[in-house]
Amino acid sequence: MRVTGWLVLLLLAGAAEASGQDRLFINGRELGALGHFGDDLGRAPEWVNYQRFGGDHYVYVPRHGVVDLRTGVARPLGEGWLLAFDRARPHAFLARDGGIWQEDVTTSWSLLILPRLEGLTSCVHATSADLLVCAFRRPDGLYDLVRSSWLGPTTVATVRFASSWTPFEWLITPDGSAVYLSACVRASAPSFCAEHDIARVDVATGAVTRGGAGLLDGSSPALVWDEVRDRLFVRDSRIHVFSKDLVHLGSANTGGRCRDIALSPHTGRLYLAVFDHYFSAGWTTLSAYDASSYAVLAGPRERPGYASCGTVTLVTAPGAPRDLRANVSGSTVQLSWTNIGAASSFVADVGYAPGRTDLSVPLGADPQTVFTGVPPGRYYVRIRGGNIHGGGRPSAEAVVVVR
Repeated sequence: MRVTGWLVLLLLAGAAEASGQDRLFINGRELGALGHFGDDLGRAPEWVNYQRFGGDHYVYVPRHGVVDLRTGVARPLGEGWLLAFDRARPHAFLARDGGIWQEDVTTSWSLLILPRLEGLTSCVHATSADLLVCAFRRPDGLYDLVRSSWLGPTTVATVRFASSWTPFEWLITPDGSAVYLSACVRASAPSFCAEHDIARVDVATGAVTRGGAGLLDGSSPALVWDEVRDRLFVRDSRIHVFSKDLVHLGSANTGGRCRDIALSPHTGRLYLAVFDHYFSAGWTTLSAYDASSYAVLAGPRERPGYASCGTVTLVTAPGAPRDLRANVSGSTVQLSWTNIGAASSFVADVGYAPGRTDLSVPLGADPQTVFTGVPPGRYYVRIRGGNIHGGGRPSAEAVVVVR
């Protein structure tokens, strides 16, 4: 099936550009992210409004199905309740009879990965680990966090909060090692939360760590994960930063009526948009910071005309892969790494000297590969990823010695 008319034109507009730079979209407009920081660059392409996945090669358009941004070809999504997408691969996760299914949108081939539905509330997917974790509410009001497994479902942890007020917001780290979630811990009325808390659940052990008590107010907190630096940003009426172990690193008052942030794994920038209004007039103040040092890189830049709160949408190329590891057994070399920024494909650059590339090998979306029959020698290997928006920087170099 092919989507026709205005939808194809709107979806494809700008999708083929692969500059490898950040692009920012707020309230239906594209604003300059780098050289023309904060300038209004025109109407945002329609595809920005939809769920993107598979390295941003695909978008899910309700009533039309999954659209391939490279061709405009659409195909229907399988029946069921849509739960999550794989940001790196062309996979969707759906709840239907029998449990939770993974569907390849390029072939419509499905696989049952979690045979459980009762009490299902939501799921999150770990891009690099290719792992799905789902929350199931129990009759006693607690939540089971259950991970998918080829050997069957495994309950990671059972989470209890001081209040039964729901729902919570949650995310999983790309490497699948931890789940972070927020929930109300003190409700001043049945429909109003006075205080939130956040928790970290270790996916391997089920250990639960609390970290936000007394810091988060009653505003519904949003969680943003910094893939490059393994840090958690929590946004309520302020911006809070936590380490991966939920050590509080600091908070910042931003002012304004509401705010949103986006982190770029490709350029290392943190974008902050603060929305405010005065009677009938509204504006957005946009700023950019170095996500490591929080030094100001650009802005603040005020843009009039945005009276309502909005969301900062960032599209960009992937970041440099992390944690490149090599395991050598005889003439077999196994490489593994962490996907940063949801790359949908990788390239292995191999050289006979540091920084040199004598061979480049295209790879798929999985953050691991195996080479067999490798001749004896000393090799210098780097991995770089790409998606529809361009290529990312290479990883740190690994030295591989085959004897």
